Amino acid sequence: MQNNFSFIILGATGDLAQKKLFPALHGLIRMNRTGNDFCIIGTGRKDFSREEFAGLVKSNIPKLHEDSWKRLEERLYYHAVDFGRPENGFKSLQQYLSTTEKAHNAGENRLFYLATLPSHFKSIAYSLRKHGLTETKGWCRLVFEKPFGSDEKTARELNREIRKVFDEKQIYRIDHYLGKELVQSIGILRAGNRIFSPIWNSENIDHVQINLIEDFGIGNRGNFYDNQGALRDVGQNHLLQLLCLIAMEIPARFDEKCIRNEKVKVLRKVKLSARDAVLGQYEGYSSEPGVGSGSKTETFFALKATIGNKRWKGVPFYLRSGKNLGRKFASIYIQFKEPNYTVFHNQRLNPNYLVIQIQPDDGMLVQLNGKVPGEKLKVMPVKMTFCHECAFGPNTPQAYETLLFEALQGDQSAFVRSDEVELSWKTIDKVTKKRPVLHPYAKGSMGPKEADEMIAKDGREWFNRIENVVQGL
Repeated sequence: MQNNFSFIILGATGDLAQKKLFPALHGLIRMNRTGNDFCIIGTGRKDFSREEFAGLVKSNIPKLHEDSWKRLEERLYYHAVDFGRPENGFKSLQQYLSTTEKAHNAGENRLFYLATLPSHFKSIAYSLRKHGLTETKGWCRLVFEKPFGSDEKTARELNREIRKVFDEKQIYRIDHYLGKELVQSIGILRAGNRIFSPIWNSENIDHVQINLIEDFGIGNRGNFYDNQGALRDVGQNHLLQLLCLIAMEIPARFDEKCIRNEKVKVLRKVKLSARDAVLGQYEGYSSEPGVGSGSKTETFFALKATIGNKRWKGVPFYLRSGKNLGRKFASIYIQFKEPNYTVFHNQRLNPNYLVIQIQPDDGMLVQLNGKVPGEKLKVMPVKMTFCHECAFGPNTPQAYETLLFEALQGDQSAFVRSDEVELSWKTIDKVTKKRPVLHPYAKGSMGPKEADEMIAKDGREWFNRIENVVQGL
């Protein structure tokens, strides 16, 4: 349980705050992961009364729990701040915050969440320090949403500027995928199961696929998305983070220093080239609201990466994501090499594989080979499954609930360190700076045919299944 804190959300009227952060705070209160001595202050450019703002927040919380909402509402405040003109709001915010903290016995522990456009990050950080909001007797932490920079150069510059006023221990760069239960389970899967740890290497693994497939378009994000593209939106962060967790050495301890050190070691060894990349754009993208005419922004990518160390020598890692595709799922597919025995009389066996399914129906599935009843040596694939909800129930903490609580606790292990974010941008820059040919693809397809051809050249195919982890069918 965390108590005696103030949670200040800068950009509290935006979609991120309304659809993710406030529901997460409501969830933490419902799970009794907070005490009673805290306050929450939302800030934004719009003028709201406290009651109007509470009504907005309440309307965006699914599965509202009345007692939990009452506790949240009693501690919920709003203060207008124009981030484009910080002098007009941050000085008064300091006075407002101090008064509110005293009213709720919240102490002087402060967590600032920058749910704003990245262009405001630097000025907000300087304004918080300049106007005394970070001068507390307790701790002070800042959470930065992605994207943190737009390439290696801008990420490095932003890190340098922010570290002029804050220590790295105070900085929490969020990637909400690191808060998902199945993602957080990867280390336990590897370190806690002897059946996997000895075979987690190039001698036994044929290849790895990391897929984040979406069946919807960009919605109302055109102005933002057209300046980012799929590689910057999810490649540099979500998919590379998953690659690191799969490929890193088991850390000496599951703490923030050891975990992040091992991820950085992987990023330093990742080899990626524009020659091994396929970019695509769904038909009709340039007609979307907020998208420039004739836009060359990719809405799909397929990459082939390798890792230049002994454990992963020769093992390809395929990364793929896209908008408006034929289905929606996120998973890590690990295919093992065929058995090297000759007792099956040239019968071709189905490959063993492990799927870590992040969505939908989060869980894990292992495909093995078993004997067909009544046949002496005839083999067929059989599956073993783990259903997360079946084992732990439907009320598992959501990603933002987990990450907000860890930020309040001061645990940085699921947040991204400065060298980590710079190296991940350096890796993706190898593709974004070269700009491979952009291939069109139809909505509802699985992307451009060139992506299928890329993996087929290696004698492999994309794993497009959504596994039934409940029944293993």
